[in-house]
Formats: sequence, structure tokens, C-alpha cells
Amino acid sequence: MKSYYKLAWKEILGQKVVSVLILIAIVLSAAMTTAVGQAAGNLNAMRRQQAIAIRGNSYASFVQLTEEKAQVLEHDARLSYAGRYIQIGSMELNDILRLDLAEYWGDGLHTRPSYTKLVEGHLPEKPMEIALSEDALQFLGFTGSIGDTISLPLSKALRHDVTIEPYDYQADFVLTGITQNNYLGYLYGSILGFVGEGTAKEILPQKYLYYCMDIRTVNSKNFQEIVDDLIQTLDIHELDTIYNHAYLNALGIHYNASEDGSMIDDEGFPFLILAGVLVTVLVLLAAGLVIYNILKISAARRIGQYGVLRAIGAEKGQLYGIVAAEVLLLCMCGIPAGVLLGFLSSKGILGAVLNQFSPELFLAQDAAQLQTMLAENSSLKWEYLFLSAAIVLLFAFMASAPAAYFAAKVSPVTAIHRIAFEKKRRIKNRRKNQKIKKITGFERYYAALNLQRNKSRTIITILSMVMSITVFVTLQSYLSYFGKASVELEHLGDYSVVNEYGGFSPEELERMQSDLNVSTVAAQQFTLYDLDEEYYPVGIETDFSLGIGEKFQIYGYNDCWIDYQFTDQLTDKQRNVLKAGEGCIVRNPISFMVEGIQIGTTQIEEGSIITIAGKKLQVLLALNGYDGYFSVGNNGFINGVQVLVNDHLYSQLTGTNNYVELRPILKEDVNRELFDNTLKSLCGRAAGTTWVSYEETDRQIEESRTQIKLLAWGLILFIGLIGILNIINTIYTNIHTRVVEIGTQRAIGMSAKSLYKTFLWEGVYYGLFAAAIGCVTGYVCTILVNAAGSNTITLTVPPLSAMAEASILSIAACLAATAIPLNKIAKMSIVKSIEAVE
Repeated sequence: MKSYYKLAWKEILGQKVVSVLILIAIVLSAAMTTAVGQAAGNLNAMRRQQAIAIRGNSYASFVQLTEEKAQVLEHDARLSYAGRYIQIGSMELNDILRLDLAEYWGDGLHTRPSYTKLVEGHLPEKPMEIALSEDALQFLGFTGSIGDTISLPLSKALRHDVTIEPYDYQADFVLTGITQNNYLGYLYGSILGFVGEGTAKEILPQKYLYYCMDIRTVNSKNFQEIVDDLIQTLDIHELDTIYNHAYLNALGIHYNASEDGSMIDDEGFPFLILAGVLVTVLVLLAAGLVIYNILKISAARRIGQYGVLRAIGAEKGQLYGIVAAEVLLLCMCGIPAGVLLGFLSSKGILGAVLNQFSPELFLAQDAAQLQTMLAENSSLKWEYLFLSAAIVLLFAFMASAPAAYFAAKVSPVTAIHRIAFEKKRRIKNRRKNQKIKKITGFERYYAALNLQRNKSRTIITILSMVMSITVFVTLQSYLSYFGKASVELEHLGDYSVVNEYGGFSPEELERMQSDLNVSTVAAQQFTLYDLDEEYYPVGIETDFSLGIGEKFQIYGYNDCWIDYQFTDQLTDKQRNVLKAGEGCIVRNPISFMVEGIQIGTTQIEEGSIITIAGKKLQVLLALNGYDGYFSVGNNGFINGVQVLVNDHLYSQLTGTNNYVELRPILKEDVNRELFDNTLKSLCGRAAGTTWVSYEETDRQIEESRTQIKLLAWGLILFIGLIGILNIINTIYTNIHTRVVEIGTQRAIGMSAKSLYKTFLWEGVYYGLFAAAIGCVTGYVCTILVNAAGSNTITLTVPPLSAMAEASILSIAACLAATAIPLNKIAKMSIVKSIEAVE
């Protein structure tokens, strides 16, 4: 033998059961780590794509620059990109949206990929050429085609330190391209259009002709240092630096922006990654216990071999290396298989998880677009793959370190002395204070004694099962809560058709109501009012003021919506008063504290009389708390006073009769595809319209429930399998180390059945102890999970059914794991067992 390390390979081949158990643990941990790693990579790629879609592929922008400053930036070697653009002007499309025009130089348009996807034509190249999105053309009422002229009234003002008036002008452009709609701009109340290079010089006076620069730095680590130096060197005003918050956060680039320019809540990404990390740590810990337990037992059994090696000259480092080499060889076989399995399953796991979140969290219009984003960013992430493999390798070596340390410190004298006197040492009875009592069940009593032979081994085995039971109880409780919370909602209508950027005219409502496929249509209206300095609504008169941080809102429901919503809450007489425009329903704001300031102080009592726009109204119903708030589409609650009236009165109070949401109720057995085409035509007539089919969302919800249940059970089985590996190894070791003892017991008359029952009782004890501890820890985790959803820690009713299931499954799994090594006992010869040298 030329090297001690050849012993590692021989040990692997000589102890096949032990090697297979460790190999399975490595494969499982590598699969989970890779799946989470690839999912994290996909999420990060989606996050970057989302950030670029919002504000472009740049780190920051400098605005209102002179020609000289722009040239300095273009020639700065520290910048990998410096793209010039000019803000041409803007125009109001409606009360919510405006059209912003910009002239990009060179390849600057490529920094705005989500805004420059063409439907028809080409992007502008020459002065006075323009490209606009489909929705912008709809808002403008443009009915022409490519090559036609568009006349736009525009306005441009300097950002700060100016005393001149904004420059208002009319300009004619030639339409060269129509781009896809990008609703992300709606977050900022803007639709972006592009004009050809040279347009600004033709239509803007010199004093309004200033430049903006998008920049990216060569070295992202010193990004802020470079920006600070440029601001100081070029004397750039503090208001003229705009950070691309979303993109910088996605790239992990440090910056010190004082302004809060990010309107995007990207907390969903860190939450998902954190959840994945916790699951990975749990799996790695369970697998580490398996590797630790198996190698520690294996090293203890080979103490004599290590002593002989030390006696013939082996050094501590060489013995340490033998154990490390065993782990390395097994990792070389197990990690590639686990990595492949994890990569193949990562996309499906992440897709199932993403289905549990609203697509709006990822700035997607619907679940289909979210899955498209996932598909576009699901390529192999090599850096995460290698990181996953390295983490598994590190954990494997950490788990094997105690066994390697034990092997390295073996004294040759002690080891050889132990071989000579092993049997005598084992026979020695060290029990003290033993009480004489009658043994009613020998197998059960003997099994309990066996668990005390090696308490550390017993504790580790039970601990591995405790983790499985904890996960089982927690996830079962979550699934139970998930099942109750996910009860299919009763939807008003078969579709939700929403347009907050101009709404639907009464004629559109009548057209939908007259559709042959439609039974009736529920419709609602909505107007939001800010408050003045005295906290009265701006734009409408009321006889009451509101509190700090509140908004005044008026909703209008047609008769169909009123009947659906308030049949159980109002009497027939009250509903008739509401429909007649003589009464209203008030939803009071939610009260809470912000930095010591009380928010949501307005309270309007049921039965009181309020005056809005000169109209006295009886409050038929006053709603409080979190339930029953009014909203448009899938939007959340805006804190403030919500007043609901019928649609005819709404028009009198607000001066507008447009509807923001329509809920068509279809007749039975209609052709939904035909009605979908009707809705697409409506979208073409009313810019900014979105619609959702409740039939499709219900199907997606059901699929999501199934997927999340499969994921939960998969995780339960995943960690449970690792715990079972520990039990198999422990029972297998107990049999192997007690060969002489088993042979002696059989020789003096112990039956095979009684011997089987002894080991099966050991499995029962493992299951009982693990179930008792696991149910308690599972209940604690259940409380924490519920606290995460409600933000308060409360003692809930223990999940007794989940605990009972966990206990039964735990005992059954332990019995099954015990039965596998028992096959070895059936093949034992009594004579050979007695003659065996341990």
C-alpha cells in the first residue's frame, strides 16, 4: 500500500450499508441546496429584470447638465456607460397620467428595453420622428397609422433655481413606431415616448436645452465614491442626482441616497430567499446529524485499526486525512447527483411557491406573465451551482470533523489495550442503586436498557426524528390554516374589468349590458380627494373634517352591486333608501399610531346625518375595523373615510358619471372565448383597461393549493427520510456491535421472535421520545408561524390532529426503519456469533 488514503476507499467498499446511508444524506442535502440556490438565482435575475423594466439599465442619472459637463461624463474612464438624453416635454393625458417625451442619443434606447418593444414600425432615427405606445395613442384619440403626423401640445420647465415660466409649445411629429404598453410607468403616473435624435435642437429654445445622463460605473464597489466625486467636481446640484434604487438594490450596490425615489416594494424577494435559506439549513442540519452519527460510530468501531496504524508510524494528520478522504469520495459521488436533481426540480418548486403570491408583488399583470418572467430567467446559474456544491461539501466536512478528530487522537497503547480487554470491560457492571423489581415485559425492559448504552447516539437519533416531526406538525398546521383561508370566495360576476385612468362611460356600461352573452352587470365608481390645511376634502364640500393622514373617498354602486353586497346588512327599506339616493354607507378609517401621532381619528356614527356637496344623507350603516372596506379591482384599502352612494347620486356629488370597474355576470352555457374577444375590443376603446376572468383565477388558486400541499409533503418526506437514515444506521450498528451478545442470548434460549421484539421496542421508544419532543417544538413553531401572519404572539389551540398523526407516523417510520436491519439477525449463526471477535 503506497498511501494511507487507500484505506478510505477500502473502508467505503467494506462498509456498504454505512456508505450508502451517508451517500443518500449527501444526495438529499445537495439536491435541496441546489434547488434553493438555483431558485435564489432565478429570483435575483427576475428582480434585476423588474428593476430594468422600471427605470432602465443604469445605476443613476444626472439631469440638467450643460454641454461641457455632459462631455466630461462621456470621457470619464470610471464610467462603463454614459448615455445622453434630453427631456423634450410632457402633456397631461388625464387627471392621473401624463405623456413624457425624451430624445435618446446613440444606443441610449437600449437602456429602456421594456419601453421600446415594437408592435409596428421602427424606433425614431431622425428629428421630429416619434414612437408612442398603444395606450398613449388611445389616450390621445389617434386613429391614424405609421407615417401619419401627430400634433402634441407640450410643456417643459427647468427643475430648480429658475424664475422663468415653463415653455409651452405645439409640435408636429411623424409617427414611425408603435411600442407595446408598459403599465409599470403607471406607478409614476407617466407614459414614456421617444423622439429622434436632433429633435430638441429644432423645437426647444437654448435656455431650455439641457442634457441628462444615464451612467453605470466600471467598478460597482466604489459606485458611491465615484458619484460623490462627480457631483463635487462638476458642481452638480443635489436635486439633479437620481438613483435607480430598484436596480442598485437588486445588484447589491451600496449607495447613500437621501431621497426615497423607489416606489417599488421588493420585500417579497428577500422573504422568499430567507425562507429558502431556512429550509436549506434545516435539511443540512438533518443531513449533518446523519453523517456525524454514522462516522462517529464507524470511528469508534475502528479504534483498534487506528491504534495499529499509529503503532506502525501513522501520524495524526494522516488518520485525520483518512476520514476526510472517505467523506470526499462519497461527496464526489453524491454531490453531482444531488446537484442534477436539485437543478431539475428548482424551476417547478419556485413556480409553485410564486403561485402563492400576488403577481403584482413582482410587477406582473397576471400569473401567466409571472410564469413567463420565471421562464425567461430560469437558465443555469453556475455561480449558485458551485456555491451550493461548496456549501454541501463544507457541511459534510464539518459533520465528519468530530469523527476525524477522534481518529487522529487515538493512542496506540490505549487502542491495543482496548482490543485485549474489550470483552472484560464490557462485562463489567457499573450500575449503581439498582432496585429489585419484577420485569413484566423483558423485551421492552431490555430495549430501554439498550437505549442507555450510548446516550449520545440515542440523543442524536431522536433529535433527527424530532426535526422531522417539528416540520410535520408546523406544516400540517399551516396547511390546515391555508385550507381554511383559501376557501373559494364567492365572486360578484364572472369577470372584473377595471380602468382607473379615465374609466368607462355609461354608454360602455349599456353596451355591455345589452350583450347577448351577459345576464347583468354590476358597476362601481370611485373618486379620491386629498385634504387641505384644515383637513377638509379638496374639490368637494363636506360638513365634517377628517383626521391626519386620512383620505376622503366616494364610491358609487349601481343597483346590482348594492343588492349583492348589502342584502344581509341592510333591510329592504334601507336598500331602497340607498338606491333612491337619500342615504349612504360610511366606512370609518382604521386608527393607529405613527411616531406618537394618532392616525384615523374620524368616526361617523350610524344613523347620523352628513352633508356632502350640499346633499344631506342619512348614514344607513357605519363599518369599522379591517373587514368590509371598499376598493377597485385588487387594490388595497386606502385609509380614510369611505362614503358609498348609488351611482346616480355619485354623479351629482362628484360631477362625473364614469365607472372604474365593471363586473359582468354571464348567462349559462355561453361561449367565453367570444366574450373574451368582446373585452379585448373594450380594451382597444378604453386605454388602460385590464380584466381578470374569475374562472381562470379559481382554477389557478386550486392548482396553487395542490402545488403548495405537494411541496409541504415533499419537505416533510425529505427531512423525514434523513431522520430514518439515522435510525437505520443506529439499529444496524447496535446489531453489529452486539453480535456476540445476540449469539449468547440465542444460545441460552432466547427465541428469534423475542429478539426481534427487543429491537422493535427500541424503534418504538425512538418514535415515542421523538414524538413527545417534536410535538412540543412543532406547537411552538406553529405559534410563531401564526404570529408572522398576525404580528401578535397568541397561544392557539394545539394542533392535536397533526400531533396525533405525527406520533403515529413517527412510530411507524421508526418500526419500518428498525425492520430493515433486522434481516441481518435472521441470517446469523448462533455458533459463529459467539465466536465473532468484535
